[in-house]
Amino acid sequence: MSNSTMDGRSALACVFVMLVLFGSTTSAEKCELTRFRLVFCTELLCGDYCRFSWGETLRQYWCDGGFLRGHCNCKVCLAE
Repeated sequence: MSNSTMDGRSALACVFVMLVLFGSTTSAEKCELTRFRLVFCTELLCGDYCRFSWGETLRQYWCDGGFLRGHCNCKVCLAE
């Protein structure tokens, strides 16, 4: 076998691996972040509110801005 044939196969294998890796990380979901202020922002309260509001579309939740009058963040993703 000549070197050019092996180089072509190596390049093709490399492109194939890149397509598989990049394809597995792309998502068919569109995500957005909703924020609202809570008088007392705790992970428990924030999680309960996000789960009640968004159900199975909820991907992540967290509080920021402190315990008193902090913001609850809900990351919600919908399939496209």
